[in-house]
Amino acid sequence: MGVNQAPSSYHLSSPSSSSSSSSSLVFLLLLSISYGYSYLFVRKLERGFPRVIALFPVFYTLFVVPWCFPTSMLLRALSSFFLSWISSFKLLLFCFDRGDLILCKSYVEFVAVAGLPLKIKVGVSSSKARTLGVETILKMLLISIPFSVLSFHHAVLTFLGLLLGCLGRIVMPHLDVVPILNQPYRSTSLQVFWGKRWNRISSDILRRTICEPTREILEGFLGINLGKVVALVATLVVSGIMHEIMFYHMTCGMKPTWEVTKFFVLQGICMALEIAIKGFWTRNLRQPPLHPLISVLLTLSFVLVTSYWLLVLPVWRISGRACNSEGYGVEVVENLLHVSDRYI
Repeated sequence: MGVNQAPSSYHLSSPSSSSSSSSSLVFLLLLSISYGYSYLFVRKLERGFPRVIALFPVFYTLFVVPWCFPTSMLLRALSSFFLSWISSFKLLLFCFDRGDLILCKSYVEFVAVAGLPLKIKVGVSSSKARTLGVETILKMLLISIPFSVLSFHHAVLTFLGLLLGCLGRIVMPHLDVVPILNQPYRSTSLQVFWGKRWNRISSDILRRTICEPTREILEGFLGINLGKVVALVATLVVSGIMHEIMFYHMTCGMKPTWEVTKFFVLQGICMALEIAIKGFWTRNLRQPPLHPLISVLLTLSFVLVTSYWLLVLPVWRISGRACNSEGYGVEVVENLLHVSDRYI
């Protein structure tokens, strides 16, 4: 693709300050154009597969945007999760007139809900006055001060990020942040842990895009109970695949080991066994449920052991990786950097 003939200053393996700025600019331009195209054009199409087909370029764009951060595994992971995964699934719901994106009344709202962990609160008056008090500003300063240990630049960025978040709540009070955790240490079963208490952002989007449609289809063939179990397992399998894509971005396109997928497949199988054993224990044997303390200990022990085995160890092996020019996703963004430096 002509990347090898490019000047060394453009290589993503050793980016200069100008190339880093270009990467950020390309990142913002790609998102602005993609969401603008979705909001202004795609929403006018007939719902269903016409919208899905029209959004193929956007899905591809959201898949490659993590390569805009070649030197930061953390930023690649965050952009992969919130954009390549969550935002793509939100747009998929949008294709069928489902989800929060269909409630957005402006382009700014659409971008905020599509790219950030936000949801629209129904029944909240947008005319309710809100102010940014001195106490709030002082709290933001106190939160930002520890980042000055790294650099003044990090502290300023942290403060500005918090300030923009507060201003956003004032301007758009009907938007609410989706909580990530809900006391996972109180989970009495795998079903409760993955469905209600851990990573509510992904569990909510998976429930609406995978679990509910799959269950509705399978209940007519397998019955209500078995259809529900199979839908739960299928949801965790999809979750494993999406986590594998995150690892693909984090490792700069390294060949997948499928350990993450194995982890979620294992969780899904064990969840199905858990539901079956609980039903046999209470209905057939007529025994009382286990004490909540015992259930919590069993659930958390299983999750922690399997997480260390199939999640933590793989992350340790890839920590600190920086991208080079390998992988088609990196090449795409690298070519965009050349275009941005030439015409912008």
